Amino acid sequence: MVSALSFTSTGPFLLSSRTHSSSSYAPKLLPLSSRNLNSKSLKAKAAESKETNSSKESSETKKKSSILCSNCEGNGVKLCGQCEGSGVNKEEHFNGKFKVGGLCWLCRGKKEVLCGDCNGAGFLGGFLSALDETAV
Repeated sequence: MVSALSFTSTGPFLLSSRTHSSSSYAPKLLPLSSRNLNSKSLKAKAAESKETNSSKESSETKKKSSILCSNCEGNGVKLCGQCEGSGVNKEEHFNGKFKVGGLCWLCRGKKEVLCGDCNGAGFLGGFLSALDETAV
């Protein structure tokens, strides 16, 4: 027989930091209220949230300052140059290995290939780009 326990929470809880007797191994949960938090912990939490907000803002500004790739117009893919977007070979390639009317040997019928300028990212100046000053 399977039995299930159901606990409904009435609000947030805080783990008690006090040491417990040796007979009890589980920490006690205390309701989260202003009585349980001291001003030092509130200041520390506020400082942490400010740091995370500033790091989010700096990453957003980096993304905004990156330049969209003009070759693929920010999509990361462009039309296949071999079949010109049809997905089908227009002429024989490699001594007849890829016949006319068969799937394109370059895009395999998908009609698009990754952009060579941005490596499929859609923008220039991204991660490990040749345009990055910090890339080694």
